Amino acid sequence: MAGPDKYKWKETVKEEYECMEKHTIFKPVPRTKLPKNTKVVTSTWVTKKKANVTYQARLNAHRYEQRDQEHYDGSSIVAPAANDMDIRIVLVLMLMAGWCGHIIDVKDTFLHGDFEDDEEIYMEVPQGFESYYPSWI
Repeated sequence: MAGPDKYKWKETVKEEYECMEKHTIFKPVPRTKLPKNTKVVTSTWVTKKKANVTYQARLNAHRYEQRDQEHYDGSSIVAPAANDMDIRIVLVLMLMAGWCGHIIDVKDTFLHGDFEDDEEIYMEVPQGFESYYPSWI
């Protein structure tokens, strides 16, 4: 991470990583303890600077790397999100019903994917945290 905001980005990534540790999203495993023929996926930090000058960082695991001979189409991956029209409809309904609304910014939200029974995913240590976990996954 470079640029004039690099320290803020590093702080944001560290906060996100600490939240993942707090919620036990992952558990470090030594490379020597991996089951034989296990595929290890990589990850990418996705960062965004919002209009209100808040910084957001999310870790995306490349789970498609784990599956042999399966076509990967990056456009087929979606995350639930509201668009402008959805928000306008909700605001109009609130006004019509006479309701009050509050805007909140939620931290520590995690999407929970469906895994098959006993399925384990092994991922490389996220970029920037290799020194905390040398020789670990």
